[in-house]
Amino acid sequence: MIASRRRDDPPGSPRDDGNHRRRTTALLLVTVSSLSSVGLAVVVNVATGGELPAPLAAYGWLAWPMIAALTVVGIGLALWQHRLGQTNGSPVAPASRPAETVAPPGELPVAPRLIGREAELAAVAELVAQRVPVVVISAAAGTGKSALAVSYAHRVRERFPDGQLYVTLGGSGPLPVGARDVLIRFLRALGGEVEERRGTLDELSARFRSVVADLRLLLVLDDAHEAAQVRPLIAAGAGCLTIVTSRRLIGDLPGSAVLTLDALLPGPALELLTATVGADRITADSSGARRLVEVCAGLPLALHIVGSRLRARPGWTPSALADQLTDESRRLDELRLADRTVRSAFQSAYEELNDLDRLVFRRAGSHPGVFFGIESAAHRCGLDVSVVRDSLDRLVDAFLVEAPTPSSYRLHDLLRLFAGEMAERQETPGDRAACLIRQVDWLRGRVGSGEGLVVERDNVLAALRAAVAAGLTEQAWALVEAVHPLLTAPDDHSYRLHLWRSAEQAAAATGNDRRRVRALRWVSHSYGLSGEVEPELATAREAVAVAERLGDNRELAQTVRRLGEALRANGRPDEAETSLLRALRLFQRSHEVEEEIEVRSALGILYNTLGRPERSIPVLKRAAALLTAEESAQHGYVFLGLAAGHKIAGRRAEAVALTRRAFAVADRLDDEFLRGYCFQERGWLAAEDGRHQDAEQDFRAMLEIFTRIRHGAGAGGAHHALGAVAAAQGRQEHASTAYRAAIALYERLGNVELANRVRSSLVALTSSADGDHVRAGETDPGTPGPP
Repeated sequence: MIASRRRDDPPGSPRDDGNHRRRTTALLLVTVSSLSSVGLAVVVNVATGGELPAPLAAYGWLAWPMIAALTVVGIGLALWQHRLGQTNGSPVAPASRPAETVAPPGELPVAPRLIGREAELAAVAELVAQRVPVVVISAAAGTGKSALAVSYAHRVRERFPDGQLYVTLGGSGPLPVGARDVLIRFLRALGGEVEERRGTLDELSARFRSVVADLRLLLVLDDAHEAAQVRPLIAAGAGCLTIVTSRRLIGDLPGSAVLTLDALLPGPALELLTATVGADRITADSSGARRLVEVCAGLPLALHIVGSRLRARPGWTPSALADQLTDESRRLDELRLADRTVRSAFQSAYEELNDLDRLVFRRAGSHPGVFFGIESAAHRCGLDVSVVRDSLDRLVDAFLVEAPTPSSYRLHDLLRLFAGEMAERQETPGDRAACLIRQVDWLRGRVGSGEGLVVERDNVLAALRAAVAAGLTEQAWALVEAVHPLLTAPDDHSYRLHLWRSAEQAAAATGNDRRRVRALRWVSHSYGLSGEVEPELATAREAVAVAERLGDNRELAQTVRRLGEALRANGRPDEAETSLLRALRLFQRSHEVEEEIEVRSALGILYNTLGRPERSIPVLKRAAALLTAEESAQHGYVFLGLAAGHKIAGRRAEAVALTRRAFAVADRLDDEFLRGYCFQERGWLAAEDGRHQDAEQDFRAMLEIFTRIRHGAGAGGAHHALGAVAAAQGRQEHASTAYRAAIALYERLGNVELANRVRSSLVALTSSADGDHVRAGETDPGTPGPP
C-alpha cells in the first residue's frame, strides 16, 4: 500500500475524496477502539474489587454487565478494522497503526561505465519511445547486458518519480530467486506490510499490479532464468517500464520487445580496453592491444579482466599479456581476475543444459573451423539431423551457439575453447576420435563436387589439422587425396600449400617417406607459385634428400626437377641447370614423355633468362615435338618459351607468331595463369617496337591477373615491366614508383635476386636524367614455367 497520496491525485479529485473518507474512518475507528479499551479496564477493576467514587458507588453492580457489553463492542470493532483493511487492499494491515508516508524506492546499483554500446542504448531508447512496456535484453554471459540495462535505467530515472526497483533474479545460478519472494520485497519497498506466509503467488502478483497501476515506476529484473519467473513481476501500469536481462532468449512476455547483444566489434573493444588500461599504454603498444582484443573475441568481460590485470601490473605491456593468451590450452586459465573468470560464466550456462544439449554443445561446439552446417554437426554428434537441429536451436536461445544464417552455426573463440574443454573432460579419447573421424569421412564425401569444396573449404583445412594432431593419419591422407585434384583455380596455390603441409606432417609422424616426398614437392611448388623463393628452395632440398633415401628413381626425378626450378627462381642458374639436366636424363630413362616436356620447358626458360637462345630454342623445339595432339597448358608454355628465345635471337616475326599461338591456347583453356604470361611476352615485344602505350596496357593486364590470383613473382614482374616502360618514355617519377613497388614485393617474398635486379634499374634511373630505350635483354626477366 502506498500510504501517502500520489502526486498525480490532485486535491478534491474523486480519488482524493475516497482517500480522505478512508483516513477519516480509520481515525474514528482508532479513537473508539481506544476509548472502549479504557472503559473495559475500569469496569474490570470494579468487578474484581475496585471501588468507584462515592457518587457512582450505587452503580457498582453494573460492572459485570458492562464487561459483557464492552467485550461485544471490542469484537465488533476488530471485525470492522479487518474489513477496512481488506477494502484498502492490504492482506494484513494492522488495525491499531495509522498509515505512514513512505519515500519512493531508489534501488538501482551504481551506474557502470558503459563503452562501445551506444547503438544498443539508442535501440533501448527507441523501443521505450514506441511505448514498449517491457524491454528484454538477452545475450551470452559476459557481454555486458546488465551494464546496459542499469546504464539506461540511470539515464531515465527522473522520468519515474514513484521509484526504481531492482532485483537480481539469479537465473544464471543453481537456485533462481522465486517470484513470490520478489513480490513480497517489492510490496514492502512500496510501503505495504506483507506477511511472508500469507497470500499465494497469484494473489501477490495481483496486489502488486493494483498497487503500481497508476504509478510511474521503473523495474530492472536482472539475470532472469525464464519467462515464468518474470511474468508475475511485470508492472502493468501505463506509466511503468520493466527492463529484463537474461542469458536466455525470453521472447514470450506480454508486450515485450527483445534486444540481443553481440560481442563488441574491434573498434569499440579497443576503446573499452583503452578506457580500462589507459590511453598511454595502449598507444605505446597498439599492435599488442589489437592482439588482446582479438584473443578476447570482443567479449566485454574478458576485456575487463585483461584490462584490469594490465592496470594492476604497470610493468606489463599488452604484447606481453597477449603472448600468454596465444596458447589456446591456457587462454581460459589466464582470463581470470580474483573471483571473476570467463570460464565460470560459461560453466553456469552449460550446467543449465539437459544431457542431450550438453553433448551437442561439446561435440558440435568443438568443431574445427569457424562455421559449420547442420549435417557436419550431426555427423560429429553421431545423431539424427533433426535431433541436432532442435538442440542447436535451444543452444542458440541460450546464447551458447550463434546462427548467423538459417543454415550455418558458429561459436566465438572463447566459447569454442570452452566446448573443447568440456569434450576433453567428459568424453573418452575413443569418443573424441570417433567424433572427428565421422566428420573427416563426411567431408571427404562432401567435397567430391566442386560446390562441396567451395562451401567446406575452410572446414577441410581445419579438420585436416585436427586429424593430424589427433594422430588420424590415414583419414588425413585420404582427405588430402580427395581434395587435391579439385584445386584447379589459378589462386589455389595458397590453399594447396596448407593442405600439403598438413599431409607432410601426417606422413612424417608415421615415417612414410613415399608420402612425405610427394607432400614436400607440392609444398615447394606452392611456395614457388606464391613467389616465396627461400622456403621453396629449402623444401625442395628436403624433398630430394628424402627421395635419395627412398631409392625410387621416379620420385627422385620429380624432386630433382623441382629443385632445379627452385634454384632458377633463387638466382642460381648453374646449379639449376645441373639439377634440370639430371631430371631430364632420369625421365628419359623411364620414358615419361609428359615429364620430359616439363623439364625441357624449365630448361628453356633458364637459358632464355641467361640470354642464350642458342641453347633454349633446340631444347624447346624438342619439347614442342613431344607435345600430344590434345591441347593443354603445356602447349602454351612451350610456345611462350620459344617466343622469348626467338625474340632474344632477333627473330621478331617468329616471336610474334608463337606468342599469338600461346594466347590462343590460354583463351581456349581459359587459363588465367598462362594468359598473364602471354600479356608479359606481348608487352615486351611492343616495348621493343617503341609502342609504349600498348606495352603498358599489356603489363597492366598482367598485373591485374597476377594480383587477383595472388602470384607474387608475376605481380613483381609486372611492376618491373611498367617501370621499364615509364623509364623509356622519360617518366621518371612513374618509373621510380613502379620499381619501388616491385622491390617491396620481392623483398616481402624473400626473392633477393629479383629485388636486386629491379634495384639496379632504379639506380640507373636516378643516375641518368633520361631513360634509355627498353632493351629486352636488360629488363625482361624471362617467361616463368608452368604452374
